[in-house]
Amino acid sequence: MDRNSIVGLFLIGIILVVFNMFFLPEPPVKEIAPASIQTEISVDSTTNLTEELPEEDSLVQAAAAANYGVFAPFATGKESQLTLENNLIAIRLNTKGGAIEEVELKEFKNYSKTPLILFEKGQSRYSYSYSAGGRTIETADLFFSVVSKTDTSLSFRLALDDNRYIQHSYYVRTNSYLVGHEVNLVGMEQILASNISYTTLHWSMNTPSQEKDIEDQRKVLDIYYKYVNDSPDYLTITKDDSEDLKNLVKWVSFKQKFFVTSLIARESFEEGKIGGGPLLSDTHVAKYNADLVLPIKHKATETYGMDFYFGPNHFQTLKTFDLGLEKQVPLGWGIFGWVNRLFVITTFNWLDSFGLNYGLIIFILTLIFKVLLFPLTYKSYLSAAKMKVLKPEIDELKAKYEKEPQKVQSEQMKLFQKAGVNPLGGCFPLLLQFPILIALFNFFPASIELRQQPFLWADDLSSYDSILDLPFHIPFYGAHVSLFTLLMTVSTIIYTRMNNQITGATGQMKYIGYIMPLVFLPVLNSYSSALSYYYFLANMITFTQQWVVRRFVIDEDAIHRKIQENKKKPVKRSKFQEKLESISKAAQQQQQAKAAGKKK
Repeated sequence: MDRNSIVGLFLIGIILVVFNMFFLPEPPVKEIAPASIQTEISVDSTTNLTEELPEEDSLVQAAAAANYGVFAPFATGKESQLTLENNLIAIRLNTKGGAIEEVELKEFKNYSKTPLILFEKGQSRYSYSYSAGGRTIETADLFFSVVSKTDTSLSFRLALDDNRYIQHSYYVRTNSYLVGHEVNLVGMEQILASNISYTTLHWSMNTPSQEKDIEDQRKVLDIYYKYVNDSPDYLTITKDDSEDLKNLVKWVSFKQKFFVTSLIARESFEEGKIGGGPLLSDTHVAKYNADLVLPIKHKATETYGMDFYFGPNHFQTLKTFDLGLEKQVPLGWGIFGWVNRLFVITTFNWLDSFGLNYGLIIFILTLIFKVLLFPLTYKSYLSAAKMKVLKPEIDELKAKYEKEPQKVQSEQMKLFQKAGVNPLGGCFPLLLQFPILIALFNFFPASIELRQQPFLWADDLSSYDSILDLPFHIPFYGAHVSLFTLLMTVSTIIYTRMNNQITGATGQMKYIGYIMPLVFLPVLNSYSSALSYYYFLANMITFTQQWVVRRFVIDEDAIHRKIQENKKKPVKRSKFQEKLESISKAAQQQQQAKAAGKKK
């Protein structure tokens, strides 16, 4: 050993002696956590919840002192995992960091039928940053002591002495997905840097795949947040992205397809930054992170109260908190969302209360909607029948004015006015049904009730059904064949053919109805099988309604007689008809002017 090494060791020894005599804190004292945590008991020496730190050599201790200052005694230790649970959740916490490292939802399983873990040990980090002695200290790097533990509550502590400590407390309640969390700073006003007036909470996690289709899960990745005086908003992280939160934040939530992990401030976070993105892994879906700022006022005692929500992304469950958390359920914007909230969800939940199979619930739901919408549907059938009766006369006009399309339109309008027929009479009733169709397009894929619910050949109504798994991937289609989607497509094509025969559609309108189901075939092949099943049922019920109405209700001969009688009456033109007629005449005059100009 050379002289420099001997001198170095001698200086290190002097530093350690001085440190041990004047700065080393007394061992942490086991005390009861704050009064907000109920039914706690002190931990005695027989619980073995804390471990004595092993002796470290002088070099390691010196390094700890340099990196952590007054917190150096807590830089080394042995990890211990503890569990808090109720009938709904089990949270596993670690003495290293004094934080939650894993959460299990007891009522749910992942697609492989193993316990559903929202995030696992080693895939999450929860840490508070403090400035002390010119250093930045992360609580995730320090070893806490357990000071109290019951079946429903737990408190960790970093105790410099009896009157100076940082305490993390957690507690659960029966029948609740909420986990209470409190951070207490006691006697730390002289320890923490006086020129730093905040602490930053660093929260991140990688979420494992829970569902049948991992790619489908990556399509619905969001971080939701709510400012104190505003409505909830979100950042989509289907690709890597981040956003600064500039105002007071009430809560931040990491949303997966059917589950959310939320952190709710009892008061507020001052500001923050959120971000994340997909993980290209066979086992994990996405990465989430949030940095949230809390104020430090350098008082003798300071407390930060928060709540975690670990649970399903279920509309009624989240709505009970009255915090806007239910906005995370993607029910559609505007009128479509209102249709889902006021009508679809209410009806679905009422049917669900009878304990029926979800395939039968969807059938009854479809039947109810079709019956309620039948008055509108009947008007469209009646309008189509009138157009069919007029079709021979319309064809004559087209043949007579074959080279004058504007004249054809003008004469058609005169014919409609004389016959008392509104050519758009069949469109408006269908447009009024449109909000329900779009609302259900959002509802079925977002409904956690359908998750892992089997029906016929489908093993999960919230995901695609497959009757054939392909050994290759077809672009825009997938590597499987969904029978419900095929049935929906075929039934839509048949419906289009029948409708064209009734209305006498020609030209482009005749073929649009065939193109649309073929366009939606690759889209719905990987969509919720419940949605394709609903569309198939809707088509089949429509066929039945159409057949009954045409066979027993609508008399085309009577309609023809009525139209002939209307032709003999004076024409009463509506403002809308007058507008259409003026537009048609203007277009006709413009065309005649162009033709005259060409002759010159």
